[in-house]
Amino acid sequence: MSIENSLLAWNPWFTEKQVNDALRGITREKLEYIVRLLETRLIKDIVGVRRCGKTTLLYQIINYLIEKSVKPEDIFLINFEDPVIYTASFDKLLSSIRRINPNAKYLFLDEVQEKENWERWVRSLFDLRIFKQIFITGSSSSLLKAEFSKLLTGRHITVTLFPLSFKEYLIFHKWSNFDSKYLLLHKDEILFFLKSYLKYGGFPEIQNVDDALKVKILNDLFDDIIARDISARYGADYFISKRIAHYVISNIAKPLSFRSIANATRISVDTVSKYMNYLIDSFLISPLRKFSFKLKEQMREINKYYCIDIGLANIAGFQFSKNIGQLVENLVYIEFLKKYSDNKAIEFFYCKINDYEIDFVIKKGVSIIKLVQVCYDIASERTKKREVSALLKAMDKFGISEGYVITWDYEKTEIYNNKKVIFYPLWKFLLLDMIQLHT
Repeated sequence: MSIENSLLAWNPWFTEKQVNDALRGITREKLEYIVRLLETRLIKDIVGVRRCGKTTLLYQIINYLIEKSVKPEDIFLINFEDPVIYTASFDKLLSSIRRINPNAKYLFLDEVQEKENWERWVRSLFDLRIFKQIFITGSSSSLLKAEFSKLLTGRHITVTLFPLSFKEYLIFHKWSNFDSKYLLLHKDEILFFLKSYLKYGGFPEIQNVDDALKVKILNDLFDDIIARDISARYGADYFISKRIAHYVISNIAKPLSFRSIANATRISVDTVSKYMNYLIDSFLISPLRKFSFKLKEQMREINKYYCIDIGLANIAGFQFSKNIGQLVENLVYIEFLKKYSDNKAIEFFYCKINDYEIDFVIKKGVSIIKLVQVCYDIASERTKKREVSALLKAMDKFGISEGYVITWDYEKTEIYNNKKVIFYPLWKFLLLDMIQLHT
């Protein structure tokens, strides 16, 4: 197949004059944010874990442009996982685009990290103003680092995409009414869906298949991330990568040092340090640093780690029923990242105060603005006292007057010595955005 034919195959809107429904999927929450970014000509790089929906999001952006009267033939998508496109030189790709339409204005480069030296080509396209807008996607946070950052400093803006949020998950399953009163009336249905979401997660392609196939797809996806995004990309040992990933994901929400991981897996500390960076770079796991007012203390290696998707966490490390508390904590952290990962002013930490641990200390600028505990089952008085005591200690330390405890389905506000503790159900946290971090 010629390059031109490959390009035409990837751009069916040239002839159909629209992006068909099968390609668009459900509208992602990030679309609104990206539409606002069209006001600037900066390169938009969309990054995230493999198969979280980046290509589908590109189709949604393309559809938006067509609806806003951009000519369909002015929009080109290039998928670098296509073997014909992958083996073509950049000059030939650009020449082929020009032969099809010399006036093309919008360029979408999917899985661009597959092509060597793509950074210099994208910079030249941007600097020469060959296209009005350039979008790129990739399954590696390395898009933000090293050569890319050096070459494109001041020329790009990054958007991080995650698997489906719980709200997007419900929309995928035909839920359309998110009015708070309606949700409360249908709470039992929401909790039913939430249990399934906690078990299988939010990767789009598993949503309309049976449970056995869900498990197979998640296992295959985990192997793909290890094999393609870590082993092949960095020349890393597949079995060492997988052993470290299994151990870390089996211990989500627990403070881990490189040395403790090394001791548990019988792998050297240097190798663990290097491979942990690979796991983070591929978006398989996300670290949470320990809070300290001293930057040197913050930068120490004792972090907590969370899996990018709760379904992958169950496949790679957990038995669902025995570890639901840690899974809920994982879900809360990833939800925070989904909402605020593109806001560089907001940072997340965990904190130890004597024998107490605070799950999430949220900082905006120089100020601590929220304290959040996660406790699946608050029924035990001993458990409740532990969570409240930790929050009160943290409120005293950071000089704030309220804190949250996210629970499965317990809701109440209690006052302790003029300090407010708000017990808040997980489903409301996920759907109603009541713990606002913008202010």
